[in-house]
Amino acid sequence: MDSSYPEVRIQRLPVEQLVFEAAQHLRADELVAFPTETVYGLGASAVSSKALLRVFAAKKRPLDNPLIAHVSSLTQLEQLTTHVPSLAQQLMDAFWPGPLSILLPARRDLPKELTAGLPTVAVRMPRHPLTLALIEEVGMPLAGPSANRSGRPSPTKAQHVLEDLAGEIAGVVDGGTCSVGIESTVIEIMDGRIVILRPGDITSADLKSFGVPVVYDQHLVEPQEEAAVPRSPGQKYRHYAPRGEMRVLIGETAACRKYVREAIGLAHNQGKRVAVLGFESSIGEGADFFLDLGNSSQTIAAHLYEALRACDEAAIDLIFVRGYEPSESHFALMNRLFKASGGAFIDLR
Repeated sequence: MDSSYPEVRIQRLPVEQLVFEAAQHLRADELVAFPTETVYGLGASAVSSKALLRVFAAKKRPLDNPLIAHVSSLTQLEQLTTHVPSLAQQLMDAFWPGPLSILLPARRDLPKELTAGLPTVAVRMPRHPLTLALIEEVGMPLAGPSANRSGRPSPTKAQHVLEDLAGEIAGVVDGGTCSVGIESTVIEIMDGRIVILRPGDITSADLKSFGVPVVYDQHLVEPQEEAAVPRSPGQKYRHYAPRGEMRVLIGETAACRKYVREAIGLAHNQGKRVAVLGFESSIGEGADFFLDLGNSSQTIAAHLYEALRACDEAAIDLIFVRGYEPSESHFALMNRLFKASGGAFIDLR
C-alpha cells in the first residue's frame, strides 16, 4: 500500500475532540490504532471490505487470517451475528468488557475479509474507556488486530505502533501502556463445550465455573496444517517474533546458568550480541542486554513484547528467555513464547 500519511504529528487534544476526529477517519474507511487492555489494535470498520483490505495491506497480513470485531455495547452485536447462544451471553456478562473473544454465528452479509470466509465471527468488548468511547462514536464494530507488522512483537505502547506503521495509518490514539500485554483469549462454543482457540489472560480455570467442559483446540497441541484456514487469529502463522534468534529455557536455575554461560561465550566468539530475559541477574552475567521481567508468568507476559522490541533496538542476535513447566496459569505465556521462538524450547530438566 502506498504511504498516504508521510508525516508523523503528535497532537494533545481534549478527549472529546480526540474521539471525534479519530471516528471521522474510521468512518471514511481509514485506519486508526487504538489502545486496549491487551495490546494496541489496528482499528478499521468491521463492515467495510475497503477498510479491512487496508488492514491486511498495512500489516502485510495473510488474507486467510480472520479478524476480531470490537464492540462497545451488546446492541452492536446485531451488526455481526444473528444469534447469541445462552452460554455465550453468560460469558459476556461475566467477562465483558475484558480480554475474551467469542466466536459467534456470522451474518451472511459480513465482509469475507473479516471472517476469512468462515461461518463464524470473533467478537469482544475491550476494557479501555477511550476505545469504548471511540467505537460508540463511530457507531459500528471495529476490527482490531494487533497494530504491528504481521510476525512482529505486538505493540503495548503507541510508540510501538509508529515504529511499524507510521505512514500507513491515519493516526494512533495514545492510551498509555497496555495492562495485560498479550492478546485476548479466543473461544468457540462447540457441542456443549468451551474450546480455547487461543489462550490469554482469561484461563481455562476461569471458564470452568460455567459448568461445561473446557478443552484446548487440537492446534495448540499439534501443528496447524499448512492448507488449513485458521479459525482464530494466532493459530497458523509465526507471530510475535523478534529479529534475533530466540531460545526458551525450561529448567532449574543452576542448569540454566550453565547453559547460558556457555552459549554466551560461544556467541561472543562469533561476534554475536546476546540478551537474557526473565531470569535472575546472575544468569545474565556477561550478556550484552538483560531485563528482569518480574517473578510471575503474568508479569512476564505483560512485559514480553516490549522486551522483545527492546532487543531489536539493541541489535541483539541471540535471546534467552525463561520458560515454565506446563500448567494452566503459564499456558498463555508459553504459547506466545512458542510462537515467537519458532518452537525453540530447550528442556534442561
